[in-house]
Amino acid sequence: MEANDMPRIGLALGGGAVRGAAHIGVLAALEEAGLPPAVITGTSAGALVGALYAGGLKPVEITGLTRKLRWTRLVLPAMNRRALLDTTRLGRFLDQTLGGRTFADLDIPFAAVATELTTGARVVMTEGPVVDAVLASAAIPGVFPPVARGDQVLVDGGLVDLVPAGLARAMGAEVVVAVDVSGPLPRRAPTSMLQILVAATHLQTGVAEQLAVDADLVLAPEVDEFAFWELSRIPEFELAGREATERALPVLRALCSVVEARREWQENS
Repeated sequence: MEANDMPRIGLALGGGAVRGAAHIGVLAALEEAGLPPAVITGTSAGALVGALYAGGLKPVEITGLTRKLRWTRLVLPAMNRRALLDTTRLGRFLDQTLGGRTFADLDIPFAAVATELTTGARVVMTEGPVVDAVLASAAIPGVFPPVARGDQVLVDGGLVDLVPAGLARAMGAEVVVAVDVSGPLPRRAPTSMLQILVAATHLQTGVAEQLAVDADLVLAPEVDEFAFWELSRIPEFELAGREATERALPVLRALCSVVEARREWQENS
């Protein structure tokens, strides 16, 4: 089967702070299986990983970036009352990594989800600078500053759409794979204001029920043992994403076969 004839797999990457590193393992396993996504949607950490992949970085390259991550290199204490941390350094790092790309420059159709702070509305971003969209989608209230976009004030998309599987379908995906890395709260309770705010952002209810409607396949990497903020656990999160995907590959291939059979039936009807 030609690559262009393959069912369009849509990958919806959910929020989960540092647990979002599991998305890298998911992407690596899909590529190795010859089932790369044709559409990517992301929220918060999922928007970050999704943007890097859509921007042309291979999973191994994203892994290389994560190995160098240090909070002190990416964020500084904020000198205002809008947030605890300033994301100027993070934005500069992402812009350099992505080469200043806009959505129109990406290799794969991509969308990021944010929340409009004054109305609570879900905002889907598919135009303009990619970095601005990622920072908005990941702007955990109180932790990172809101992002202004026109007359909108945007914060973390996890408040309204933690795993945007329905959006992947709307963008033309024929098979939707959702990756939920929110899991339960970590076994070690948050102790600082920063940790409490990060954990609280991922308490959205009804996620599993909504994904049962919106997604064809839901991956839930086993990441609940570790906390949202533990950078030292990134390799374990990546491995969890890879293992969850590899276990689900027979199901994903079966779903793709159903799409192919439906196409053939429609062509011959």
